[in-house]
Amino acid sequence: MKFLDEQFRELDEELKINEQSKEQLKQKILQNVTTKEKRPIKQYGWIAIAVCMCFIITLPFYSPTMASIVGKVLPIKITPHYSEGQYNPNLTAQLFELVEQEGYAVGSVGITPSPYTIEVSLLLKDSTLKQATKDLEPTITNYLYENGYDEYELLFTEAKEVQRAPHEDEESKLYDEVREIVKEVFTSYGYAEEADYELAGFKSTWFSNIVTLDMPDHIEESDEIIVDIEKEFESRKLDIKDIEVTTFNLAHRLQDNRWAYIASDIYNAMAGKSTYHLTGVSYKVRKGHSYVDIKTALTEPPSEETIKEIEAAIQEYFALPEKKEQLQNDDYTIQLELENGEPFMEVTK
Repeated sequence: MKFLDEQFRELDEELKINEQSKEQLKQKILQNVTTKEKRPIKQYGWIAIAVCMCFIITLPFYSPTMASIVGKVLPIKITPHYSEGQYNPNLTAQLFELVEQEGYAVGSVGITPSPYTIEVSLLLKDSTLKQATKDLEPTITNYLYENGYDEYELLFTEAKEVQRAPHEDEESKLYDEVREIVKEVFTSYGYAEEADYELAGFKSTWFSNIVTLDMPDHIEESDEIIVDIEKEFESRKLDIKDIEVTTFNLAHRLQDNRWAYIASDIYNAMAGKSTYHLTGVSYKVRKGHSYVDIKTALTEPPSEETIKEIEAAIQEYFALPEKKEQLQNDDYTIQLELENGEPFMEVTK
């Protein structure tokens, strides 16, 4: 986390952005490489599931009969999060579905690196965690092995259903209405494209509700927009005490956003596979140039064949129609680094 904090301080040179928005940008890449697929236990709109860990069992990746088997080395294929308008499920989503097919209710499936761990949190009613582990461990292990993943340990936990407090539901409804108003006002001034991005935030305290508003710095009618938003809050009698406004460079943020997904797509294609020994990924956008650094635990470069395979996979990924359109004219540098930080492969434009 330290190197990410240092990199995000550099953003101040190019755009004005509040601390909340900085954290949202930083978390975007972390969320994609330490993903948790969750499904709400009950429908509460957008709901956060609290996981209570009652039992923890850490399992080695291989069962005893597979201890000497090395995971399959499969060709690298970098898959976009979205392709041809459809969501492409990542490993956590695939495992979520796999566990449900085995007849178990899933609270969440999460992956964390260094050490690579897959945590499966289960909603247990008619079974014990011990029995569920016995049922699921061979199935998940075999699925990972067949797909080339050989660096993961499995962690099974039991999730407990936690009811949301009534005031949390009220805050959620209020925030949804705030977002709707902000989008409507921006659109009325001819900024429909800007309105499609998350511009409104929400801070709630015991005494007040505050809306945080990110204002693109190219908008000339910013004062009028703020006044109209305030009027709309008043006309609907919403419990909003103040609006805090921060300006930012929209073009920079959009480039930052798309490279968060690109960095995680490339990382996810190799993560969890001992051929590459990935340990982390970072990215930044500086003066219009995007930088992606992928860390490994390798002490010496892999074979020339492996390096060429990685380079070819990246070029094939960028050649996809949706990526060509998304990349526009971005300049970029993508590096894979040894354990000591020395680059052993670079793809640049």
